[in-house]
Amino acid sequence: MVAPVVEELNEIVRLDGAELVVRAESLTSVLLELDLSRSECPECVVPKDLIVELIRSKLATAAPDVSTVKLIDPREDEGAPQQH
Repeated sequence: MVAPVVEELNEIVRLDGAELVVRAESLTSVLLELDLSRSECPECVVPKDLIVELIRSKLATAAPDVSTVKLIDPREDEGAPQQH
């Protein structure tokens, strides 16, 4: 039930070179990762909060038992200090 929703949203984020990848899923939760490795403009990709909201909205119909949606977004770590 999650795959068709992810594929639909990938049609949007792929325009900016990104892709949503399912890392884990259960009957009640899904963990996605935003792959920006092919994006020339990561800041142009739809913001994390909006992606999560779109996924939740689509899953409410397609997979209503999924109540937890988590998204790993590499853009969140860009401002963090590098650890050696």
